[in-house]
Amino acid sequence: MDEATGDGSAELLDDGSIEIAFAYHNGDEAILKAKRDTSSTAC
Repeated sequence: MDEATGDGSAELLDDGSIEIAFAYHNGDEAILKAKRDTSSTAC
């Protein structure tokens, strides 16, 4: 577990999903996208 620095952002998209972007100091990037499961099953 090396320490990392950088920045990130999150954006709520028109389709209801969220996109999260991470930009690390050494040039690596990661983008995550999540969308709520709209299951009709009761919890």
